[in-house]
Amino acid sequence: MKKLFLLSIVLLSQAASAQVQVWSNSFDTPADLQGWTLHDLNNNGNGWVQGQNIYFNGTNALTYGTAGVLRYSVSLVPTGNAAGFGTENDWIISPPIDLQGASGTISLAAYIGRQRTTHFNIGRDLFIYVSTPAKPVPTLADFQAMTVDADGNDIPSPYSIIAGTVANPFPNDLTQFNESIVDLSAFAGKKIYIGLWSNRKPSGNNLQNINIDEMAIYASTFLGTKDVKKKENVTKIAENPVRDFLQLHLNPDFNENKTTVHIYNVAGQKVLSAQYTRSINVASLQAGFYIAEVSDGETAEKLKFIKK
Repeated sequence: MKKLFLLSIVLLSQAASAQVQVWSNSFDTPADLQGWTLHDLNNNGNGWVQGQNIYFNGTNALTYGTAGVLRYSVSLVPTGNAAGFGTENDWIISPPIDLQGASGTISLAAYIGRQRTTHFNIGRDLFIYVSTPAKPVPTLADFQAMTVDADGNDIPSPYSIIAGTVANPFPNDLTQFNESIVDLSAFAGKKIYIGLWSNRKPSGNNLQNINIDEMAIYASTFLGTKDVKKKENVTKIAENPVRDFLQLHLNPDFNENKTTVHIYNVAGQKVLSAQYTRSINVASLQAGFYIAEVSDGETAEKLKFIKK
């Protein structure tokens, strides 16, 4: 149940100005973590991953859903627990997010899903680093310094994504996601990085087990006109659903001779790669939902299609 983003923001902004998307990540494929950095500080092989959402199937095991998400869980899929999960200490840090052309109301939205019905509310503190001329790129230590004081006590972040609260309860269906909106207007005109932390504590910052379906940042004013113009000419799928051939009308900004097409299934697995042509043979693919990533090495676009 993706792409229902910012319904509440749109409704609120109708009386003011429209929201412009500044940044987004759908976490549909492994390529969506390009530029993100991950840290498994307790070295147990468990940590933040891109993949299918997971949820308790009502009997005795977790199972895979169909949404591509950024997820964290102390449980392995389909069953079992990660070794050493009692000392989990894992970070994921975003690439730079440029808000230098953004002003007015700036809102981050995320769609959050739980993994078990016993998880009444789920969230994450957002540890936000602002680039400076002296230090444009943060280190892990910069984010760690935001989490605890000199005595080791948690420092709550004023910026958090959370769902399942009394005002915004989770649906009974564990495959569904709830919207969380965070006001980032204080970061107008800045370049920022966002860090998410998972550590094993009975209380305090960042408890375990979360599916994040999608994240995006919107601003009421954005001067990044170059990016807006790029969105006017995009690759199109001629016919969708697709039978034997995926027919593409390529974005004219792409270098056609350098363009490749990678196709991923809902599990985030690459199932086909091909040099761009206007008609790509996909007859070997099973019926279902797919994502085509089109890239010439400098620009990339993702298109969803259904294979009949």
